[in-house]
Amino acid sequence: MTRERTTSVTEPLRAEHRELLPHLEEVAGVAAALGEWTADTPARLEAVVAFLRDHLVPHARAEEAALYPAVERAMGAPGATATMAADHVEIVRRIDALAAAVAGIGDGAPDPVAVDRLRAQLVGLHAILLLHFHKEEEVLLPVLDAHLGEDEARAMFAEMVAVAHPH
Repeated sequence: MTRERTTSVTEPLRAEHRELLPHLEEVAGVAAALGEWTADTPARLEAVVAFLRDHLVPHARAEEAALYPAVERAMGAPGATATMAADHVEIVRRIDALAAAVAGIGDGAPDPVAVDRLRAQLVGLHAILLLHFHKEEEVLLPVLDAHLGEDEARAMFAEMVAVAHPH
């Protein structure tokens, strides 16, 4: 007789994703609001970049260091998460491009072409991030829920925290 788990061993990561989602929606919200440039628009853009660099990028590094190797071991498939790491490369590239565009904003509203580029960068980042989270939630985390014990999960999450927040 098998015993079913009442809780998911990946719940801490699922909870972290739930905490990150409102920030991802802010990315879309800032993109939507660019049509009406206001005095607080540059600060909102800078806050989005700061969130992406200070929270999302360390989260991605932690996944690469601990989560993805755990998934590959559970699947018995080295390299199975390479596409997820490739997502991270593209996400960081897009964050860097957005940061450069935001840093180039002077006083006042940028010209309409620059606003369109900012909007496209924000919308693209929002889309890729939501897709990436969905792949983790629907594909990778169920693998760990099926194969990882609670002690292994705790160790994996401790490693993720150590990588994401080394100080």
